Amino acid sequence: MWTWLTPSNAQRKFVELIFDRTGKYPNWDPPSEIPVGSYGTIDRATGNLISEGSIYSNEFKPLLLRAGIDPESNEHQPKDCPEESEFTTWSKNVKRLELNVESHAGVPGIATASIKGTWQVKKGTAGAVLLMNKPRIKTITSDILGKLANIELLRSKHLVTKVFYCPAFSLYLSDKSGENISIALLASAPIMAPMGTVGETAEMRWWSDTQAGLARHGCNTKHCFTPLYELLHVRHQRNRRASPSPERTGEQLWIAPPLPWAPLDEDGQEVPVYITEDTDSSDSEEESGRQERTPSG
Repeated sequence: MWTWLTPSNAQRKFVELIFDRTGKYPNWDPPSEIPVGSYGTIDRATGNLISEGSIYSNEFKPLLLRAGIDPESNEHQPKDCPEESEFTTWSKNVKRLELNVESHAGVPGIATASIKGTWQVKKGTAGAVLLMNKPRIKTITSDILGKLANIELLRSKHLVTKVFYCPAFSLYLSDKSGENISIALLASAPIMAPMGTVGETAEMRWWSDTQAGLARHGCNTKHCFTPLYELLHVRHQRNRRASPSPERTGEQLWIAPPLPWAPLDEDGQEVPVYITEDTDSSDSEEESGRQERTPSG
């Protein structure tokens, strides 16, 4: 039962668990595209990206020109990376086990499933799993990120610099019962699409034996799901360093922003964090990025 988490707490807990593992933001609603080049802020109440614009919009062209980027060329367009066979990640309190095919012999095609496994969640904790089949990454190049860092508007925003696209995804958030969940991506016969549409529906389908927690799956023939994306903001300089830091260029000028809420307990509630200012801190935000999180508006 989902009595222990409200919908917003469940969403934020999933975002936190996957972010802490990957340094990237999971999309709670993968069918809703998160486009590369979007900028905005993260909603503290839900963990959703609140998009305020795109570097590829007509309104942004004057800012690109002033940053030395020709908007009429393709230099700032996202780069398509080679397709990978799969992407799988799970939170630190989850252990992946071999799926016992014999115990699930009644599931057709499970022995040859392209992605399969059993995930064991530590009892008393919430665990998260995110699976993608054949992901393709769209990313902004390092050179362009270096130029975008000079745009004043982006200094107060977060920028989507990388997005994972895939034709099949599965995400799972456990309750605290310590459940073992088995998940598999099975091949299925192609099914013709309804009249008036083009092509076929998905040739794959997800199977799982979860009895608790929350599971969401999606399959399609196209790379239409965006379950994971990288969000960066311009690194802010600090002036209390005894010696100058090495000159940063390109992607080094950007850093992943911390989550906009305090760390969450296993029930998805914020835990108060008290931070003592370190007068000897350097200009590096990496030391405090994921460990020290304070609520923001």
